[in-house]
Amino acid sequence: MLNQKQLDDIKALQDICETHEGIKLKLNWDMLEHRPGDIDDYFHYSGENLIGFLALYGFGDQYELCGMAHPGHRGEGIFKELFKQALISLKDRNAGSLLINVPGTSGSGKTFVKAIDADYDFTEYEMKWEPGSTMTLSESVMTRGMTEDDIPQCISLDIDCFGQSRTDAEAMLKQMLTEQGQKSLMIEAEGQTVGKIRVQRIKGQSFIYGFAIDPIYQRRGIGRKALSYVVSEESKWTDDIFLDVAAENSHALKLYETSGFRTIYSQDYYRYKL
Repeated sequence: MLNQKQLDDIKALQDICETHEGIKLKLNWDMLEHRPGDIDDYFHYSGENLIGFLALYGFGDQYELCGMAHPGHRGEGIFKELFKQALISLKDRNAGSLLINVPGTSGSGKTFVKAIDADYDFTEYEMKWEPGSTMTLSESVMTRGMTEDDIPQCISLDIDCFGQSRTDAEAMLKQMLTEQGQKSLMIEAEGQTVGKIRVQRIKGQSFIYGFAIDPIYQRRGIGRKALSYVVSEESKWTDDIFLDVAAENSHALKLYETSGFRTIYSQDYYRYKL
């Protein structure tokens, strides 16, 4: 588990890097603050100052990577060395794949992935709800808390809607159930359980994840009604409601836009062959 000084140092370096490039790094703070161990985080200090940091995030045998180097120390090979250490660790774990997260407008990040021959995979947009937006509410679409009996359907939804392997879907669900401040909900419509959605509350903000409707029930307006219901409930608690969507999922992007969400920044993902 990371100690408070390490967390403070990461945040300070993040602020410096974001201000310097006008970017937003996706460091998954909910995971950083609740690490079960210390094998996923790599630090480079100059005296008392953190000048390089890299984090791995595991989802089954798939891993994501995000990191940063102090603007005043770039060109010194700091991040390259951290990356080498991370690759050794991933090899020891027999990792299946690695995605590198780069803010969409980060010139230094794009230079790095080009240097290591990583291939562009997809772009993810972070969206924020605009208070006062019109919502499509309906008493015929509601949510309820997820139970143990819902686990097989949740896994099937991740496979059918997100193209995950069964192993990865099971691993991600197991991890999700241990995260703090989150609600796992099942969506009900037409007398059936037709989908799922997860909401996590962190420091006065709500984040929507894992939103999926069974393909059999898609294109009936159920997704929009379910999202409106969840946003309506969360808006009683905060106006800061966020979600992510991959660029290739044009149907989901349109759904979110017509539900009052607007893109605030993008993250590009590059696949590195292990």
